[in-house]
Amino acid sequence: MKWYGYIGKILRIDLSREKFRVEDLKPEDVDLFVGGSGLAAKIICTEVNPQIDPFSEGNKIVCMTGPLTGTIVPGGNKTTIAAKSPLTNAWGEAHLGGFWGPELKFAGYDGIIIAGRAKSPIYVFIHDDEIEFRDASKLWGSTTSLTEKLIREENEDKNIRVLTIGPAGENLVRYSVVVSDERVAGRTGMGAIFGSKNLKAIAVRGTKKVEIKEYSRLRSLIRRLYPVIMSDPPTQIRALYGTNGEMEIFYEYGDVPLKNFSKGAWEGISKISGQVIVKSMLRRHRACFNCPVHCWKEVVIKEGLYAGTETRAPEYETAASLGALLLIDDSNYLAVAEYLCNEYGIDVISTGVTIAWVMELFEKGIITEKETGGLKLEWGNAQVVIKLLSMISRREGFGDILAEGSMRASKIIGKNSERFAMHIKGVEIPMHDPRAFKGMGLQYATSNRGADHLQGSFFRIEQGERVPDLKIYERVDRFSVKGKAWMVAVMQDWHEVLESVGLCKFVRLAPGHVAAFYTLVTGIVKRVPELREAGERIFNLKRMFNVKAGLSSKDDTLPRRFLEEPLDEGGAKGQTVELEVMLQEYYKCRGWDSNGVPTKETLARLKLLKYVN
Repeated sequence: MKWYGYIGKILRIDLSREKFRVEDLKPEDVDLFVGGSGLAAKIICTEVNPQIDPFSEGNKIVCMTGPLTGTIVPGGNKTTIAAKSPLTNAWGEAHLGGFWGPELKFAGYDGIIIAGRAKSPIYVFIHDDEIEFRDASKLWGSTTSLTEKLIREENEDKNIRVLTIGPAGENLVRYSVVVSDERVAGRTGMGAIFGSKNLKAIAVRGTKKVEIKEYSRLRSLIRRLYPVIMSDPPTQIRALYGTNGEMEIFYEYGDVPLKNFSKGAWEGISKISGQVIVKSMLRRHRACFNCPVHCWKEVVIKEGLYAGTETRAPEYETAASLGALLLIDDSNYLAVAEYLCNEYGIDVISTGVTIAWVMELFEKGIITEKETGGLKLEWGNAQVVIKLLSMISRREGFGDILAEGSMRASKIIGKNSERFAMHIKGVEIPMHDPRAFKGMGLQYATSNRGADHLQGSFFRIEQGERVPDLKIYERVDRFSVKGKAWMVAVMQDWHEVLESVGLCKFVRLAPGHVAAFYTLVTGIVKRVPELREAGERIFNLKRMFNVKAGLSSKDDTLPRRFLEEPLDEGGAKGQTVELEVMLQEYYKCRGWDSNGVPTKETLARLKLLKYVN
């Protein structure tokens, strides 16, 4: 059949035998699971044993684009990378912007399924119809930017797009990431799965194009929507200052975590905002493929060992997790930390939250310099953090324990240290305090990949946004829990749609506009209710993978700090999260039983029975 938006081909790679084959995309899969995250979920859930060791040869990696990826749709550049997670031992996925996903489609593929394990380090080179397995022994140990540079030089083509891991992925750091052109597929440890398979990189060069069904009508709609996209206030802030431009706004809400989520106010917040960093360090504004927002800021490190280095500006999650959370207010240090995390290939959120946890343990005397190898893990100590980034990535000394993530590391350390580990299902909590936005607490507790701020972004609703296309008509009180369960579920489902069509969430569009883009690009008519149902189907499929992996309702929780310990100052003063009230209502809205398992009736309604049995 003739495909539009979709290429219609998926590349299967067997690393063990260094073989590949190309198979056709199935119309039934597109109808039910759309693409991107949804199609990745269908493949993982039907081909990977949920009980398998994530580092075993039987785990698979799925890199899947969406139908809008690589098109003229603003923000159509996203790729999902999914596998069983080494951090949660359950569902894992990360999302990549930039240029790699569009290039994969230009090479002639909607996605790649990677199985097996190479005998020695390799990288895969895809050039249209040519697929090669190349020796990566000389690349092993290299940082991400050096790996990209060496692969481009070897192939004498600066336009090759390279998806690679750094030393952290090679050393199986459980929260290591995959990087391409400074854009990062963070969260849940996908870099470690690459490393476990001896897969250093996937390099892609394509010369084809993505066909669009209604090109003229699509261009006309995009022209009309550009002013709408760029007039959105959060988008304007990102365009000027990057994602960190909202730092001080979030702080006023009491949303920015301080001192491992234990403090409500801090005078250093004004020194690490996007406005301050851009004003003092900006080199240029950059954008991912076909994005009008340009939220990607490039800065020049001003002082120290890395002075003069051009790097991506600290994102909000970096400035909060490696800055505010650790009580460090040095913007130059934050640029260095962002640079090193990307070079080593580690997730900034999990890194910062894990370090904050051990700093609290050190402060309380639960661990001492004897356990840390002589390191004084004191709040505000930027030098010790920089040292820890290298130690974690290379699993050296105390860094070997921290590389396991806070959940596993707390079991190694013992002494009731789990009490201070800020994670959900093993994934460290992002930089939005749920005491400031209580619906976010429910979102965190129930998200399929563990603590997840992007799978619903419910804090936007609690800031006053309304989404009429999804029947969210009225503003909600951020401190109330009443009636939020169904809205959290709806927003989670819709964000599954965004990850499945390949659209960046920072290009903020009404659901009706997303449906129109999908229909005009693919020629497949999908209205908002149909897409939302697809999102619900995808969310429930991932939930069933987690159930079979051994997770249950007891894992749908928050650290005790959010449930029992209110802050004594700041924008969320006196608040805790009344999770249980929302959780039972949420299960009912979802059509799950009291143990949080989708009922047979729900699975039948969503046409999932044959995929979960």
